[in-house]
Amino acid sequence: MRNVVLTGCNRGLGLVLLEIFAKNKYNVFACSRKENRDFLDICRRIAHAEGVTIHPIYFEMTDKEQIIKGMNEIASYDAGIDVLINNAAINIIKPQFLTEYEEVEHSFKVNYFAPVLITKHISGLMMQQNQGCIVNVTSVGSLGRQPGGVCYDASKAALNQFTVSIAQELAPFNIRVNAVAPGPIKTDMFLNMKEGVQKKLEQSTALKRPATPEEIAKVIMFLVSEDASYVTGQIIRVDGGSVI
Repeated sequence: MRNVVLTGCNRGLGLVLLEIFAKNKYNVFACSRKENRDFLDICRRIAHAEGVTIHPIYFEMTDKEQIIKGMNEIASYDAGIDVLINNAAINIIKPQFLTEYEEVEHSFKVNYFAPVLITKHISGLMMQQNQGCIVNVTSVGSLGRQPGGVCYDASKAALNQFTVSIAQELAPFNIRVNAVAPGPIKTDMFLNMKEGVQKKLEQSTALKRPATPEEIAKVIMFLVSEDASYVTGQIIRVDGGSVI
């Protein structure tokens, strides 16, 4: 049975990915910030229904030592890691003159530094087995020119560059690395936005609607499948024809 490490999997796209990987018979190392009884119940239900094992792993994405402890916990299971999905993120969109230094720092810690550190540890395990697949979830905003992007978009742009760089480094070890850059997704993050902001994001796409989490998840599942065996170092836009 295959194994996946998945961050930010207690809601939204991450929770959908958790369910889909389990349905595809992956054991899941389900990484989240802290223990939550409702999430544990969901993990138990999915694990029982799909006949897989789900290991909750807890760490703060802003805390280097906690991340390392979490990675060491994963390594202690001595299970081959087939897939890593760097999905966890924080979204701060503000004009630069209203943005505090701490907000930029926090965005980069969660959206860039943490994935870099996690990837360093998990790719090390993958190199030992000479195979693996990594997908980073970035954002269409990281490829565009929209205002307010000094935190979220800039940190995701850094993650894009990280993706294409390590794809070259890890290719000799038969490890593929890609990124998915979604447009607006119909998750709590989107639904909690002001109605005017939601409408603006919808109108920025050719399809005039947000994606469902399932639509993004299907592209990620393609990238980790054998059907994408010759795809690496790519930033795949899944944005409904966004013009941002």
